[in-house]
Amino acid sequence: MEPIIKTMASKYTNVRFAKIDVDELSDVAQEFGVQVMPTFLLLKQGKEVERVVGAMKDELKKKI
Repeated sequence: MEPIIKTMASKYTNVRFAKIDVDELSDVAQEFGVQVMPTFLLLKQGKEVERVVGAMKDELKKKI
């Protein structure tokens, strides 16, 4: 998924992408209820508005 995310980051310049290592930041993963990898959270003004669980690039593109 990483190459796809990099492509999306180049295409959607008004969106900020961040990658979190859940092993290093387990408190962040717990705060957002991340249980499956990969999990993509779409936040707006700090609040979750969408979530995509799994490597579902087409669904992720739709939600962005």
